[in-house]
Amino acid sequence: MPISAFERLDDLLLSNEGDVSYRLEGFKGEQGELTLQLTVGGVLLLSCQRCLEAVPCSLDVDSLLQLIPEGAELSQEELEDDTRDFLPVIKGLDVAELVEDEILLALPVIARHEKCGLPGAADAGGRVNPFAALAELKGKPN
Repeated sequence: MPISAFERLDDLLLSNEGDVSYRLEGFKGEQGELTLQLTVGGVLLLSCQRCLEAVPCSLDVDSLLQLIPEGAELSQEELEDDTRDFLPVIKGLDVAELVEDEILLALPVIARHEKCGLPGAADAGGRVNPFAALAELKGKPN
């Protein structure tokens, strides 16, 4: 599926070129519950929040989603179960929207390289101390 098809991702990406692959399988669980397994893979180009250069983000999403009727009550035990998520469904399911939701959940909160500097920091030469002016004032009489 082309990355450009995901409108909500557009503002987060440096480039919306390329594709992501996904696989959606449906099955019945041990107790007859309808379940979907969604896997998503691909590479997205995010903007580094430090240097503003491209940061490749590899997607490796593997979600287990149990379908429930919208408005269904869940027990506390079900809510605390981390092995699956619940997906309320009324009539239909928009697969592209589901894939986009899972991609958004998988993205890092802040995209950045492990080691990089601020834009223009290499051109600045030495490190500037913002309190240097205060040090000069400290020695002057009132």
